[in-house]
Amino acid sequence: MNKRTKLILIAVAAVAVIAVAVWLIFFQGGENKADLTFATEGNWKPYTYHDETTNELKGFDVEVAQAIAKKLGMEAKFEEVEFSAILAGIESKRYTTGANFFDVTEDRAKNYTFTEPYAYGSTVLVVRADNEDIKSFEDLAGKTTANSPNSSYMALGEKYGATVTGIESLPDTMNMVETGRVQATINASDAFLDYMQAKPDAPLKIVAQLEEKTPVAFPFPKEGTEELVEKFNKAIEELRADGTLAAISVKYFGYDITQP
Repeated sequence: MNKRTKLILIAVAAVAVIAVAVWLIFFQGGENKADLTFATEGNWKPYTYHDETTNELKGFDVEVAQAIAKKLGMEAKFEEVEFSAILAGIESKRYTTGANFFDVTEDRAKNYTFTEPYAYGSTVLVVRADNEDIKSFEDLAGKTTANSPNSSYMALGEKYGATVTGIESLPDTMNMVETGRVQATINASDAFLDYMQAKPDAPLKIVAQLEEKTPVAFPFPKEGTEELVEKFNKAIEELRADGTLAAISVKYFGYDITQP
């Protein structure tokens, strides 16, 4: 083997090592391959929010993400972004996945691979306490609602014929309904009940609820994530079996939302 050939082989090997390193960093969505980067809103209580005293990021989804990372021997890091940007960031692999109580819907399943469910959510229709015009989801036709852009709740409102205004945070959404700027909102039952616990005098009420609960899971890009999804699934199974998921749920909701 002559000197020129040796140099070429060394150069090729170096490029290969660099490419693998870059892929590992990019795939994990962070600076360290031992990190899992979770995108989250940070303003949707009790799933992902900041403690009023310490400003610490906490919530049901935050703790579930941390528990999974611990099972995998990795560190959970969180990037706070608007909900409408989370899925795009996951698809581009800027983030590993999203810890934001993602409903598994038919449309989302076409574009993302989901883990096994770690929770199940109930969807409710909320209006002002004095609203007598809207009593069912079907009554949304021709009405106005507010929800996070690109959310399953926005899609549901549009499905029933409502004109939906995109609002990023739950408090702002509820304020839109309270002040009459929109006529209704669709949201998670647990989030609404938590909001009413904090603001018991808010002039709001639930008028309808979907019969079926929606599975909640972690979304991943379709390509190249099979191994990591399997690791998440195994961790979720173990956390459910040892009671960790149920304990986290009871901590934030007072009851277990991790079973169908």
